[in-house]
Amino acid sequence: MTDDSIQDQSRMPDTGAGFLPAGPSPGLWDFGRALLFFFFLVGGTIAVGVALLLLFGFKASALLTELGLYLMVPYLLSRFLDTGWQQWMRRPHLSLGGWMSMLLALFGLGVLISNIPVAVDSVYPMSEEYREFFETFLRADSTGEFIVLLVIAAIVPGICEEITFRGLIHQGIRTTFGPQAAVVITGVLFAVIHLSPWNFLALIFMGLFLGLLREKTGSIWPGVVAHTVNNTLALTLITVAPPQENAWQYDYFPWWLNLTALAVLVLGMLLFLRQVGPRTAPGPAGQEGY
Repeated sequence: MTDDSIQDQSRMPDTGAGFLPAGPSPGLWDFGRALLFFFFLVGGTIAVGVALLLLFGFKASALLTELGLYLMVPYLLSRFLDTGWQQWMRRPHLSLGGWMSMLLALFGLGVLISNIPVAVDSVYPMSEEYREFFETFLRADSTGEFIVLLVIAAIVPGICEEITFRGLIHQGIRTTFGPQAAVVITGVLFAVIHLSPWNFLALIFMGLFLGLLREKTGSIWPGVVAHTVNNTLALTLITVAPPQENAWQYDYFPWWLNLTALAVLVLGMLLFLRQVGPRTAPGPAGQEGY
């Protein structure tokens, strides 16, 4: 099967079994609609987030915004438009070795990109108000508080943001411009929505990694796992570290750890790509795709 035929199939309406019943396709989910959806997300995240913040506080605001805008809206859109929901919500065909090599690469990437906010902070220092705000939000003084924080800042975003970005937005860009553009553009938009100049470049690299997982497996679920694990590790480092070693007091990792992380990243990616191969995940109704 040629790449052109694969690309044509990615544009076909999905009538395979999935989380939503098959039905008529009023229109393909393409770049234009995905971009409009992204602008809606930006405005909605700010407007709804601020309103909920004033009513319920930051943690409740973050949780309700994720569930409403990043989960329910994509679900409802997929009820009326051919967003490819059945394709990218399916179970990935990934072996245990594939999952382990993915996590290995994630650990290496996480260490390397943690240096980026340090460099940005040295040029454009983070304001004390911004730092204190997130230190307060990410503080957990008990096991119960940490579990609540884990749900709000790791598990829920890991699911909802992957449905939005590696699901709807990636699919729309892929339909119009192809897989490479989908990985890159979605990675940039993923960084933009977080509204953090200190983490912008780090989020782009993480977004590229998550997009590659989605593209190579044909499913968002490896990205959901990687996203959740990454956020969980970051929260754990921030909340359990002693005050003088708090992760918000940025410092570079030592050169030997960065060198080791680079080797781990390269090894993990090579093993992962060897496991998944080129476009190994089957498409809808048994067709080859992704």
